[in-house]
Amino acid sequence: MFSFNLLTIFSSIVNLLALAWIIKRYFLGAIIRIMNERREKIELAMKEAEKKLQEAEELRKQRESQLAQARDEAAKIVNEAIVTAEKMKRDITAKAEEEAEKIIVKAHEISMAERKRVLETAKKEVLSLSRLIIKEFFRRFLPVEAEELLINQFVDSLNLLIVNVKGDNIEEIRFVSPDNVSGQIKKKIEDKLRSLLPGSWKLNFELDPSIGLGFKLFIGEFLIDNSLDYHLSQIYDSIREVENI
Repeated sequence: MFSFNLLTIFSSIVNLLALAWIIKRYFLGAIIRIMNERREKIELAMKEAEKKLQEAEELRKQRESQLAQARDEAAKIVNEAIVTAEKMKRDITAKAEEEAEKIIVKAHEISMAERKRVLETAKKEVLSLSRLIIKEFFRRFLPVEAEELLINQFVDSLNLLIVNVKGDNIEEIRFVSPDNVSGQIKKKIEDKLRSLLPGSWKLNFELDPSIGLGFKLFIGEFLIDNSLDYHLSQIYDSIREVENI
C-alpha cells in the first residue's frame, strides 16, 4: 500500500508550478517564435514549391505547345515539299513530253522535207530523161509533114489564142522553131497574124535547136509556147499539184 505525505505532494506541486513559470518566462516565447518561424518557412517553402510547380506546369504546357507547333510546321513543310516535288515532277514530265513531241515533229518535218527533196530530184531526173526519150522518139518516128500539120492546126486556132492581144503597140513578132519551115507555112502564119493583128509590125522566123520539137510565138511581150518542153513541164506541174509536193 502506498502512503502519501502531504508535504511531499505540496512541494512537488510547487516545483511543478515553478518549472512551468520558468518555462513560460524564459523558454515558451522562444519556442513559439521558433515554431512560428519554422511554420512561416514551411509555408513559404510550400508557396515557393507551388509556384515552381505552376511554373513547371506552364513550361510543360509551353513546351507541349511548341512541340505541337513544331510538329504542325514540320508537317506543313513536308506537305509543301511533297506538293512542290509533285509539281516539279509534273512540270519535268510535261516539258519532257513537249520536248519529245517537238523532236518527233522536227524529225517528221525533216523526213518529209528529205522525202520531198528526193522525190523532186527523182521527178526532175525522170522528166529530163522523158524529154530526151520523147524528143528522140519524135525525131526518129514522127513524119516530116507531121510538124507542118501541127503548125497548120496552130495557125488555124490563133484567133482563140491571141483574142486578148492588142496589135497597136507591137513592133515585132517572132516565130521560133527548131527547124526551117517552108515558105508556104511562113506565108500562112503571116497572113493569119496580119488578119488578126493589124499594124506595121515585123515578122521574123528564127531557129532554136534547143526547142527540140514544137515552136514558140513571141508577139511583143506575149508568148505562146507550143514546144514539147513546155507541155512536159505542164504535165510535171500537174503531177506536183496532185501529189501536193
